[in-house]
Amino acid sequence: MSTKSAKKKSANSAPALISDNKLHQLYAMMLRCRILDSHARNLCGGHSWKGKEAAIVGAAIDLRPEDAIVFPSNAAVAGFLKGMPLQSIFQSNKHSSEGAKKAWKVVASADAQGALATGIAYASRAGNKGSITLAFLSENPEGSETGRDALRFAGQHKVPVIYVYSGNQADATQAYAYGLPVIPVDGRDVVAVYRVAYECTIRARERGGPSVIACSIGSANGSSAKSQDPLRNMEKYLSGKGLFAEERKQSTIRTFEESIAKAISASKKAQHQQERALESRHIFFL
Repeated sequence: MSTKSAKKKSANSAPALISDNKLHQLYAMMLRCRILDSHARNLCGGHSWKGKEAAIVGAAIDLRPEDAIVFPSNAAVAGFLKGMPLQSIFQSNKHSSEGAKKAWKVVASADAQGALATGIAYASRAGNKGSITLAFLSENPEGSETGRDALRFAGQHKVPVIYVYSGNQADATQAYAYGLPVIPVDGRDVVAVYRVAYECTIRARERGGPSVIACSIGSANGSSAKSQDPLRNMEKYLSGKGLFAEERKQSTIRTFEESIAKAISASKKAQHQQERALESRHIFFL
């Protein structure tokens, strides 16, 4: 699809107006993802997604149960975006089984991310009509031969996959050549990301083929960090529309923190019970 035709299709399919309810939903989900990310890193370590909430939430918020996500890291955020219960997120021994049912994969290798997402999308399109795969890539998919092969294959076979990475439009020259529209967007603006992802999702579900969303995200450090924070940006946007309330924000934080505390406690209890059951059978893991 040419850039011109891609823009024409986008203009026809883009939502003319995002409802107030959806705007609140986007902000609340970003807030919860940041809180969950902090708790998950404190308990298990790993890569942080702080500052990238607009990109991941804007792209993933409308996913269906049959859709798949490929994440470069942080199983907690990936599972939460797919509707995984908090207790299961914090109960490490359930990650693999629940992950299989919820259709999300966490892949550390940059070379494997694009290839895996393409393979999942290609395999699932026969059994799940209209399903898509959303791939959050840690780097430009054109950075390796494996990544370029995945893009080429996806373009040739109109695979229902959306690649999201932090970069810019100029980077993805081969993606254009393979027939993939590359849409640059401010990765700190959840509304902008949502609009682009909405268009790409419709295209993928209707067998129009894959897309690349290139999110530009500024540094999380330095004096300009506050102005680059996607949560602060969304608060300003909501305030301008008369939709932001500090009381509502604090209520969301308190409720989610309470849910996380209960989930962690329940998962620890379940883990302890399982360990006791294994000990009674004289089964040990070293």
